[in-house]
Amino acid sequence: MDEKKNQEFPQDSENNEYRYISAAWLDEIAVGLTAGAVKHPGETWRTIPTDEHLARAMRHINLYRKGDRSEPHLINASMRMMMAFCTSRNEYGEGD
Repeated sequence: MDEKKNQEFPQDSENNEYRYISAAWLDEIAVGLTAGAVKHPGETWRTIPTDEHLARAMRHINLYRKGDRSEPHLINASMRMMMAFCTSRNEYGEGD
């Protein structure tokens, strides 16, 4: 039975394992980024140093760990981590 299951659902490695990315999480990130673009037009996040994005991400993580649920800290931290990733690599083009 296990052999049949493995054949039906192979776990071959893939270059991009999108099946492990939560669609709900990704949607919340898009909602947050859209709200941020309205509040801060001009993509100003691209000019903020990587370390500042990381510090803001850690702030959100710490607030969540302390029990603060007044805002979506995990989503905000996720957005800041994406921003830190992009700024650390100087990726400012389309599709980043």
